Amino acid sequence: MPDTVSPIVSPLRGHNESRIHLHASDEPGVAFGERRLVSLVQVAAWPDTAAQVADILAARLGCTVAPGRDGSLDGPRGAVLAIAPGRWLLESPDPHLADQLADRIGPALGAVTDLSHARIAIRVSGPRTAWVLNKGLALDLHPAAFPPMQVAQSAVHEIGVTLRRLSPDMLGADGFDLYVPRGFALSFWHWLCEAAADCGYRVEPPGSV
Repeated sequence: MPDTVSPIVSPLRGHNESRIHLHASDEPGVAFGERRLVSLVQVAAWPDTAAQVADILAARLGCTVAPGRDGSLDGPRGAVLAIAPGRWLLESPDPHLADQLADRIGPALGAVTDLSHARIAIRVSGPRTAWVLNKGLALDLHPAAFPPMQVAQSAVHEIGVTLRRLSPDMLGADGFDLYVPRGFALSFWHWLCEAAADCGYRVEPPGSV
């Protein structure tokens, strides 16, 4: 039988329709939209197995994976975000990623947790992106302090988020991907719309970013 992926109803459905909200200028300062997630997997290694697990992830995604923290890389089969020493978040278009990693990484090496149904991904971009996010994030988002491809875990009004700054080459502008718990997605979305209202924003169609 062919592989199928059951559709997941977005918690933002009915709230994330495409629209433009302008403030004092003719162009919105930011654009944002929900990205389609297929597989999002957290992998944690034991202290003495981090290098071995990093090699397994590198082979699976087709890119170098360091056992450290705070960085990210894109490979031909997905992206890997280092969120803590020996702990990574992997995003892939392969719906079977969690099962495949669990087969390779048993309890002796670490733990694999499928977060595909537990998170949503929101991409925010544009010249006022850092300004908008810093209304809720207690992080220095200046490019010198938080350069492209860096990763951090933080909170916006007590909603935990994982954020990754993207390379301007990917978007043509400053931008971030934010992974938000599904149960708090609508609260975060409302906060984002309010935070961006002062500079104007454009909501991209779901799945188009």
